[in-house]
Amino acid sequence: MKHREHKEKVTAVFDTASEGYDSPGTRFFVETATHLLSDMCLEGNEALLDVATGTGNVAVRAAQKLVNGSVTGIDISEKMLQKARAKADGLGLHNITFKCCDIEDMGFAEGTFDKASCSFGIFFLPDMENGLRCIYKVLKPGGRLFLTSFTSSLMQPLRGMLVDRLKGYGIEEPHFSARLDTPEKIDTLLRSADFKDIHIQSRQVGYYLKDEGQWREILFNTAYRNQLARIPEGELDPFMEAHLREVAQTAGDNGIWLEVEVMFAEGRK
Repeated sequence: MKHREHKEKVTAVFDTASEGYDSPGTRFFVETATHLLSDMCLEGNEALLDVATGTGNVAVRAAQKLVNGSVTGIDISEKMLQKARAKADGLGLHNITFKCCDIEDMGFAEGTFDKASCSFGIFFLPDMENGLRCIYKVLKPGGRLFLTSFTSSLMQPLRGMLVDRLKGYGIEEPHFSARLDTPEKIDTLLRSADFKDIHIQSRQVGYYLKDEGQWREILFNTAYRNQLARIPEGELDPFMEAHLREVAQTAGDNGIWLEVEVMFAEGRK
């Protein structure tokens, strides 16, 4: 039951966040997708599986490169997939398919895909090792998996300011990304699912927010929205006003720095 409830909560969070998921404040998703596609070295004829595709940042860009190949994007949030489909349709892409399903019940035959990707999705799974084994199964022999995760410095010091205020309401920070926030954790997890030739590198994809309003966009259009929803009715507005005033004080000449160090990992079946 806990396994199912966990997935239902994650689905609900991203269904709600889908509307503003591609806002200017969260553009690190796009920047990360660009790096990930570069690492994949797509030749143009592969079959790619994009797990936890969200609004299709990786999948849509990959489909543009795979002129003679195909992309299948899966996610448990139908509302996120609606955004992804709209992007693909707007570009007239016909080599891309989106499917709303659970990674543990994808319905694909063994050895279907040449490559797989999962950007900021593995750490949301209740059983990360089993999730990776499910991907391993549908990869062809020699197929490669590419994934991303955040380091512990994610969005500091802004995140720390938020967490300190949330603690005043007895609300703990979501610890999803902390499950996979070091190269050692990623390496151990990939090896536990039988992946080999593992390579991990980190890149800084952070940038300056123009103002504290963009930080608010990030909070309400990512998993943090769930924590904010737990603040008692009538107290969210004063909470956000106080927090955003504090965030605004960190601004420099270029704006408010958003720290986003990302680990890019790959492994072979």
